[in-house]
Amino acid sequence: MEQVKILELINRWGYLNIYQIALLLNKNYFTVDDSIRELVKKKLLKVDQLTRKNIYILSSLGNYKLGKKSKSIKINYNELAHQDLLIKWLSQQNDIISYQTERELKTESPREKGYPDLLVHYKDKEIIIELERTRKNKDRFESKLDTYYRGLQNGKEILWLVPNENMKKFVDEQIKEYNWKLEQHHIEIFNDK
Repeated sequence: MEQVKILELINRWGYLNIYQIALLLNKNYFTVDDSIRELVKKKLLKVDQLTRKNIYILSSLGNYKLGKKSKSIKINYNELAHQDLLIKWLSQQNDIISYQTERELKTESPREKGYPDLLVHYKDKEIIIELERTRKNKDRFESKLDTYYRGLQNGKEILWLVPNENMKKFVDEQIKEYNWKLEQHHIEIFNDK
């Protein structure tokens, strides 16, 4: 049962390392490590060893086991830190009912222009989670806000996660300049230190 949960998590995110899986399952690292080794032996997972931490991806057999089409996943090494921060934030939350990753949202609605990093479902509301680690030019940021227009119109809120006070100020300025549904935007400083 634990192994199926691990396969489903990796399918949901595309690729994960052991530490991320342990956080998402709220399990001991060594327990997860044992399960992962078993899944690799069964050839349900492939291992990418290019980084310091092994990254696990579903194999063709793993996809078949979950009833999915076999797709080759390309790891975006530039996005690993981004995904890691999202998972750390997510693992610290305790009132979330469910969530959808950017990958799941793309699969669900492939024709949309932009997708949030996470869509989090609480008991009484849905919140768009957007992690902003670097400054974007004004047009690119405005384009990002435009993609969330419908969500804001439908009463969703956006939580902007930023690493420091400077980014908080920058995001706040961009939101105020955009000047639409200001009360539905929230900014929180989050870093893993």
